[in-house]
Amino acid sequence: MTPEERKKLAKRRKRNASMMHWGRIGVQILFFIFYPALFSQAFGVVKSAFASIGKGTAIDVTAFTTKFLVLCVMTIMVGRIFCGWICAFGAVGDWFYQIGQWIQKKKKKKLPAIPEKIQIFLQKTKYLILLGIILLCVTGNNDIITKNSPWTVFSMIAAGNFSVGSYGIALLLLGIIVLGMIVKERFFCQFLCPLGAVFSLLPENPLTKLKRNQEQCIPNCTLCKRNCPVALKLQENENRDGECICCGRCRVVCPKGNIKRNKVK
Repeated sequence: MTPEERKKLAKRRKRNASMMHWGRIGVQILFFIFYPALFSQAFGVVKSAFASIGKGTAIDVTAFTTKFLVLCVMTIMVGRIFCGWICAFGAVGDWFYQIGQWIQKKKKKKLPAIPEKIQIFLQKTKYLILLGIILLCVTGNNDIITKNSPWTVFSMIAAGNFSVGSYGIALLLLGIIVLGMIVKERFFCQFLCPLGAVFSLLPENPLTKLKRNQEQCIPNCTLCKRNCPVALKLQENENRDGECICCGRCRVVCPKGNIKRNKVK
């Protein structure tokens, strides 16, 4: 490849990265404005299903159930697009993180990064939270979740309902989560989100799954991993591939364009 061709390729990738970045922000804003409660409604189906199992009654099928199933099918078909592009809570996390980056830049002080091994270990926390919530629902204690749920309070505030004075613990937890979002990218999504845990456990269609052409990778290149919010290098450890939130950042930073959907050739 000639220097001129490399320059054109670099410009094209930069343009594609910019289009994806702003396109994703646009989608996030639209869903935040018009459907901020989708996260709570979807996870509410999970809680309701396990509460019904605990009572020994039939699972109540509602409009929310259909929405949750649609999200599950979408996740199976194209990955965790909901987490990376649609979830209002994830969008807020991105925006708070950008605020945190701006503050650090202004202060000319950068917070120490969480070591990769610790970050990967902490990602397992959301599975424990999911298990705990399931146990509470099965044992008939799901009211405890609703009363102390930070995402319930978030949905109320996002919908313009500020009558949250009785949700003290939930407000405190939401404050801690916001602080975490400011200092660590996708803090809630990575470490605490039970719905993200559900989606990460779903199988993914091999015909549409993001894949990395490992044979063409530059030796010892970790550019995709260093730019990934969840410290993921696709197919490096396939047990972790479910952590991918389909933000698309790895695709635009890869110097050889090795990460694509469909079968890698």
